[in-house]
Amino acid sequence: MERALISEFTGICAHHGDPSVLVGIGDDCAVIAPAQGENLLITTDALVEGIHFDLSYFDPFYLGRKTAGVNLSDIAAMGGIPRWAFLSIALPLDMEHKRQFARRFGLGLASKLSAYGASLVGGDTVGTRNAMTVTLILIGETRQQRALLRSKAKARDLIYCSGYLGESATGLLLLKHISSKRPGRHRYCPQGPGRLLPRAARRRLIEHHLDPEPRVELGRALADSGLVHCCIDISDGVATDLAHICEESRVGANIYGEAIPVSRAMLSGLRFLRSQGVMEGNVSPVRLALTGGEDFELLWTVPAAHATRIEALAARILGYRPFRIGEITSGDRVMLKDRLGTQDITFKGYEH
Repeated sequence: MERALISEFTGICAHHGDPSVLVGIGDDCAVIAPAQGENLLITTDALVEGIHFDLSYFDPFYLGRKTAGVNLSDIAAMGGIPRWAFLSIALPLDMEHKRQFARRFGLGLASKLSAYGASLVGGDTVGTRNAMTVTLILIGETRQQRALLRSKAKARDLIYCSGYLGESATGLLLLKHISSKRPGRHRYCPQGPGRLLPRAARRRLIEHHLDPEPRVELGRALADSGLVHCCIDISDGVATDLAHICEESRVGANIYGEAIPVSRAMLSGLRFLRSQGVMEGNVSPVRLALTGGEDFELLWTVPAAHATRIEALAARILGYRPFRIGEITSGDRVMLKDRLGTQDITFKGYEH
């Protein structure tokens, strides 16, 4: 069965004519020749069934796409170009239809990787008596001395993010609600109950959770500009991810509640969830946006003197101007300032 699974992944995901891959799937190791003048970026993420995903609403195709997407987002945050991936997947020994699962998963993984110029060049498949675990290692390239680090933020830098926040967390709540109403059936497609929630909003929120788009082009442009001090992708929520920047850079941050970008789709989703008794009525959209996690937008800091230029650069890629949400301070905490006062939200984001 292991050979059969490897065959599925090889046929779907293998590199196609990439001259940097001297030896790909099929040997003990891949052999890769990185480009001259480039540094390698190496990241890995593990997704565990029951913690990071639930197959009651995650079709294998979308699981494959998200497995790639979360790693691609890490490369984007460093300003790199994704190149080579290595997959390790542990499937339950009693799992039915392993080859069909592998094929759907592989199609999703390959479609996402190839969209950003990366390919699968190695990995491993094993059986497990525990929950399914999917681990991807992704290697990227960045020009020497151009990687965006978490440790370079400076006091008085302005803080930007690349898109609306909280949509993924709202989409997850919707998926769980739909799954609970229709147990035993996959609900990975953006369809579900709820005439109170417009179909376009439902689709947007669910797709944001199942299939996030990494900001690879934007990250590369920010790095190439030489003007941005640091960058991170928003995987655990601004409250935690910005705290990582502050900790590494030995600075603090002020975040302004009225500046946090929340979409109409998210607000519609929250109204629907409240109407279904899924959420308390006093849950703040801004608080969910700051702590929900898995938005995979980019968050960066830039000196005020270069802000206009970076805004214009980002707008050319995104199609809209990025959102300025705060500023770096000389303190050591992440503080939320809104009409209720000032609150410490340091590391109060999503925890797996």
